[in-house]
Amino acid sequence: MDSFASLALATEAPTLALLDRPPYSKDEYIVSRKMVKNLLLMAIYEIIIVYVIVFAGEYFYPEPNVKLRYGRDSPFVYPGRVSNWDGTPLWSKYAKDEGTSRQMTNVFNVFTVMQIFNLINCRVINDELNVFKGLFTNWMFIGVWIGITGGQVIIVQLGSYALKVSKYGLAGEHWAIAIGCGLSTWIVSPIFKMIPDTWCPQFGQKEKDPLEDPEHSVLSLRKNRTSSFQNRQANLIQNKEGSVGKQASKN
Repeated sequence: MDSFASLALATEAPTLALLDRPPYSKDEYIVSRKMVKNLLLMAIYEIIIVYVIVFAGEYFYPEPNVKLRYGRDSPFVYPGRVSNWDGTPLWSKYAKDEGTSRQMTNVFNVFTVMQIFNLINCRVINDELNVFKGLFTNWMFIGVWIGITGGQVIIVQLGSYALKVSKYGLAGEHWAIAIGCGLSTWIVSPIFKMIPDTWCPQFGQKEKDPLEDPEHSVLSLRKNRTSSFQNRQANLIQNKEGSVGKQASKN
């Protein structure tokens, strides 16, 4: 998925608006504050959603197939964790015969669908609020996006043991929740963009001229010797010009 997502974003053509952006200095940080803000906040948001489903999904995530509730008197999914906090077995009782649980398949699907929707957010990088601007002028991006979405549907519904997802696929209710979580990334992204960049750190040391760094004594010595030689050459030329001028005045 990551490779196709990179391909999709690489198809974005440059716009005239790039001419209004100031050029980046060669000393810019590798990971800027804006990059940290967008990456960190969206990652935290998605991790919270995924962890809630992992550790509490059996209390709210619907399971329409009564057979897949495995005897629980509950309308929610059977927990897919290997064991409970106290060590009592959970999914380990059924893993041999059933393969991957439906709960963990939902975790995988929700996370991936959020990434698919967040791919639209990634089209803009300078805190623009309208992430759909120019979307329908890039049909290659749309084609790759649809291909990724279709691939995810095929993997979840037909992957079974081969791709370590539930052999029963997912129900319509599960897909509706995953799509809802994906759409939520379009809601929280503008909120994250309102946070000042100065609140976030930046990473990557600025480049230094090795000739200016006193720690590199050999290079500093070379520069000093070069400067000294140039000064001597300049003084020699001035002395010669002065001597020629004196002889001319005597004559």
